[in-house]
Amino acid sequence: MPDIGDLDQWEADFDRRSIGRTRITKGALLFFKGQPGARGCNITDLTDRGARIRTHDLPLVPTTFDLTLDNFETIRRCRLVWRNGGFLGAAFED
Repeated sequence: MPDIGDLDQWEADFDRRSIGRTRITKGALLFFKGQPGARGCNITDLTDRGARIRTHDLPLVPTTFDLTLDNFETIRRCRLVWRNGGFLGAAFED
């Protein structure tokens, strides 16, 4: 996997996803079952199937977690797909 600084170029060259993504910068909250409170993060791109998330000082992320982009109006159950440093890929669960 490339360095984070080269991630956009790598994706442009090698991304084979069939679904289009919307690049955004939006604050969101992650929260984990059995752990109090929520952790701040940023969504950097989004599809109807998942998101790329930039975490802030989160050394460990469970394989499943919840995400809200609208202060708990809507909660999406997520599955961790990949992680590279402070970035992670999440697939939305049904």
